[in-house]
This record gives sequence, C-alpha cells and structure tokens, in this order.
Amino acid sequence: MRPMTLVLPYFSNPGMLREQQRVWRSYAEGIRAALHVIVVDDCSPLKRRAVLEDTGLASVRLYRALEKKRWNWLFCRNLGVHQAATPWVLMTDIDHVVPEATWRAVMTEPLTPACVYRFARVDAPTMTVVKSHPNSWLMTTGMYERVGGYDERLSGYYGTDADFRDRVQTRARAIVVRTDTLIRYPASVIPDAETTVYGRKERQDNDGLAEAKADRDRISKWRPLRLTIPWERVA
Repeated sequence: MRPMTLVLPYFSNPGMLREQQRVWRSYAEGIRAALHVIVVDDCSPLKRRAVLEDTGLASVRLYRALEKKRWNWLFCRNLGVHQAATPWVLMTDIDHVVPEATWRAVMTEPLTPACVYRFARVDAPTMTVVKSHPNSWLMTTGMYERVGGYDERLSGYYGTDADFRDRVQTRARAIVVRTDTLIRYPASVIPDAETTVYGRKERQDNDGLAEAKADRDRISKWRPLRLTIPWERVA
C-alpha cells in the first residue's frame, strides 16, 4: 500500500469529525496501516474544538491555529501539508469522506507525480452523483511546493479556491479527474458538517478578495504567503 496523508481543516465540526473517525475505524487493516491523517483546527471555540479518538491509523495528528480569521482553511491546508511525512497528500474539506474503495485505488494503482488528481463525488445518504468538488486534491508534496500552496494573503474571504486551481493548471502536467468518489455530507445529514458561522459570497468577500488580489498583483514576482499565523500541536 502506498502511504498517504489526509489533510482536513476543521472549524467547529465535532459531529462531522466523529463521523470521519467512525469511517476510519471501518477501513481494512492494510489501509489503516498506510493512512496518516492531519487535522488542523481553525481556532474553534473551546467547547467545539477538535477531539481525536483511537482509530487504528498509522498516525493521526491534531494542530490548532492560535489566531482566528474568517475562512482560514488556506492556512490549515498549508500547515497540514507542511507537517505531512508521506510523499502523497489528499486535501479535502471536513464534510467530505473518503470511502475505503477510493483509498484502495489510490494506494495501489499507478500515480504520476507530475499530475494532480481530483475525484468524482456523491452526496450522502442517497449517494446521488453531484459535480466533482473543485477543491479536493491528491498530489505530491513536491507538486504542492511547485504550485506554491495556498496564498494566505487571501485568507478571510470566501471563494479563494480558484486562485490555487489556476496555479495548479499552469504547473501540473495534467489534472486527472478520477472515477473514484468522495462522499459529501450535507448539513441535513450531520448538522455541523458545513460551516454556518459565516455567510458565503457576502459583499465583504467580493470587495475584499478583489482588493487583496489587486494589492498582490502590484508585488513583483510574488510568491504565496504561507504559515502566517501562530499554531500549536495539540495531539
């Protein structure tokens, strides 16, 4: 089995994290032995912080951001990949579960380090096919470095994932959308699966994101800013 690291940002999703851990415990022994997980808690309130359980995986580590911003999953993913000890990482959102069949495929089938991979997607509980998630990625840590990671200049605004995608398109040999699925859990199934603290695509997102990108464009030969806030390892 090819070792893999799963990187999950977390913000006040205890119910969804319990479901993730239930699924991890259900994996076959060979998959659990090859799977590492990094959860990064985006400064959740004390009573809703991430808590890890025994899941029998190769490793599960928990980190926590020590400063809060709106929509700061960019930092969480950057930290998760920075801490990953395996050559391949799968980044997705906390409300997306990776089925055992998907892990088995990516852990055993040939993968090309010069390519990046996305996945088909279904919705729980009906497993209805929906559009592929645009911000779930499987790639090597070396490719992540080539892309530059997520630019934390854009933290605090909703709708920043296209910035990363555009840089992936210019640096990867190809973006391959696999037929293997991820399972998205809507709030109707697990109430805290999605972040509801902040509205999506509010005016401050549209105006602030445009301004942040304009400021960045004035920097000659800019590179993404990463790990710009303090953090700690919790477990």
